[in-house]
Amino acid sequence: MNPTVKTILGLFLFLMLTGGCKQAYVSPHKSPPTGYLVVEGYITGNGPTQFVLSRTIALPGDSAIPVETNAQVQVEGNDNSSYPLADQGGGHYSVAGMPLNATVKYRLRIQTANGETYLSDFVQYKPTPAIDSINWIQNGNGVQIYANTHDATNNTRYYQWQYEETWEYHSGEVSYYKFLDNTNPVSVVLRNMPADQIYRCWHNEISTNLLLGSSAKLAQDVIFRHPLNLIPSNSQQLGVLYSMLVRQYALTEDGYNYLTLMQKNTESLGSIFDVQPSVLKGNIHSLTNPDEQVIGYISAGTVQQQRIFIYGYQVSPWYYSFTCPIRDTMVPLDEASLQFFFSTLSYIPVDMHYNMFTGRQDSWLANQSYCIDCRYQGGTLTMPTFWPN
Repeated sequence: MNPTVKTILGLFLFLMLTGGCKQAYVSPHKSPPTGYLVVEGYITGNGPTQFVLSRTIALPGDSAIPVETNAQVQVEGNDNSSYPLADQGGGHYSVAGMPLNATVKYRLRIQTANGETYLSDFVQYKPTPAIDSINWIQNGNGVQIYANTHDATNNTRYYQWQYEETWEYHSGEVSYYKFLDNTNPVSVVLRNMPADQIYRCWHNEISTNLLLGSSAKLAQDVIFRHPLNLIPSNSQQLGVLYSMLVRQYALTEDGYNYLTLMQKNTESLGSIFDVQPSVLKGNIHSLTNPDEQVIGYISAGTVQQQRIFIYGYQVSPWYYSFTCPIRDTMVPLDEASLQFFFSTLSYIPVDMHYNMFTGRQDSWLANQSYCIDCRYQGGTLTMPTFWPN
């Protein structure tokens, strides 16, 4: 046998017997007991300015993310203007709108409940060009949604997108009746109010990935078919009606580079061939402890947005349906049966059942709650204000 092959086989056997190169990683870097401050948001004047403050957690990162509550947050301009953000709870701080000026630079000031102060650098207030269109293409993997935009002045070059997706879905069956256990005797009554319906629900999700694009290497400032989201084939999202609200932000080159590095650190790890983690250096600093690292990059500018709707029939064939896995159960009319099925077993009445010989009702048709009440699939009964009737 070739000596080189022997050496390779010997090394392979050694790694197999010793467990290979797998071992627990212990980071030599020690973060503060409270974790590093994480600042997420964008300063804008033509819409709501929203920031989320949280703290990092130690490895292995399997605990809940702690939020920074009861802080004082404000936007400051180099013209001595100041705009406080309201504490919305849960680490969220926002203001509905601010009369910002494109000739003024802005920064963010944060004072935490324990007296620590953080301040960002002043940043340019960049106008964001309008979104040309949000379009989609159906392919073998599902429906790919993408954005198109351009800046005729060639002054933007660096972009970020965020989106909110909302979709309508239905339960397995329509329930025309509801059970009342607060009457004497208990009763089943008609769902005669729109608020009583439990068949139609709406689910809402916010984008979590960093969506970044650049035209810096192109002659013209044009972004064409930048992918935003792929809706998997035959998924619930397009079972009835789907909507996406896309927001577009202009970034500076430094802001874009920071977010690109963060994207590589958080979304491209998992194998030895991926880009290795890099140190993030943002534009937010601790005035209380100048050596403390702060995670985040403050950008400022106008925001452009556009909403699209996609109906299920537009993506035919789309093989999604939600049906009850078991057939309806016949529940007798006596009070003990009603209590047993509708209180103990958590069934929901669907409709009346009639005796085919007498023509009179002899029972209730019912099925399990998770099949009849669409809220069990994670949505809400409240129709969004922008939803088509």
